[in-house]
Amino acid sequence: MALANTAWILAGSGLRVLAVDWDLESPGLYRYFHPFFSGSAIGASQGIVDILNDYFRAARAAVTAGPPRSRDWHVEYARVLRHAFSLTWDKFPANGTLDYLSAGQASSQYPPAYWEKFYQRMDTLQQFVEALRADMKRNYDYVLIDSQTGLNDTASICAEVIPDVVVACFVLSGHSIDMTAEFARAMREAERNRRHIRVLPVPMKIDSMESSRAAVGRLTARRAFAAFPNGLNEEEQERYWETAGIPYWPAAAFEENLAVFEDRREPPSLLSAYEWLASAITDGQVTALPPMDEQTRVRFRDAFTRKSPPSAAADERRRP
Repeated sequence: MALANTAWILAGSGLRVLAVDWDLESPGLYRYFHPFFSGSAIGASQGIVDILNDYFRAARAAVTAGPPRSRDWHVEYARVLRHAFSLTWDKFPANGTLDYLSAGQASSQYPPAYWEKFYQRMDTLQQFVEALRADMKRNYDYVLIDSQTGLNDTASICAEVIPDVVVACFVLSGHSIDMTAEFARAMREAERNRRHIRVLPVPMKIDSMESSRAAVGRLTARRAFAAFPNGLNEEEQERYWETAGIPYWPAAAFEENLAVFEDRREPPSLLSAYEWLASAITDGQVTALPPMDEQTRVRFRDAFTRKSPPSAAADERRRP
């Protein structure tokens, strides 16, 4: 939900944006964009798993037979534009686009044991993923990747190989704070062997009805994430934590809606929070979603609203 809204704000500001669903076990990012493409488009689209499978099939073929290949032969398989498709929204500024790359047609067909074998080839996989990263950066201003949390094999690619920035989302429970802070510290330790990656801890689902508990939770998180966001001095970190966070939105329990159509800007609105997140990710390049025509906003807000299913009696009347 945070990724979908932030991606929309960036594209609405005239940037080329790619939203990637790398949650290979439980993909669902497409639900936040459903009014802007057909269900058949999702069913027919290839994605991350298909890209990786095509590459590994070619790698196996290169080992077993065929003429020698050039050292960069794998780059040809790291082309995201072959699989990504654009949302059907014609109101982004001239250069603004929002493309979507799914988890893939085959993402749900492979058991955990398959992925264990898959990531055992990490040395070969890493060079390919780095080529995929380069292709994404070449074609887009921002690439936002929805990944599982933690330090498992799937998440490690999205947290260690690909990103310039990791948005580490957590709720203000003790367990969530501790586990996410441990992840952030592990990222910092790993930086010794690779480029600098900025980690932005972002508290989620902050309930304004529990202001005293939320205040204590924020203080607990601030102490647990000492020295984060990395790359900021102490004064900058203080300013960050004063505004960091995404409020609880009850409607999110019922429907996958975009706050850019549903919400208003007045703090502590969900939209203003996602505008803050877009600003944090872009170092202030993008700070707000451009104004939207009210009629358009309402029309697409209604398109996201789930309709009541027909009653059993109505179904009975329809039968021949």
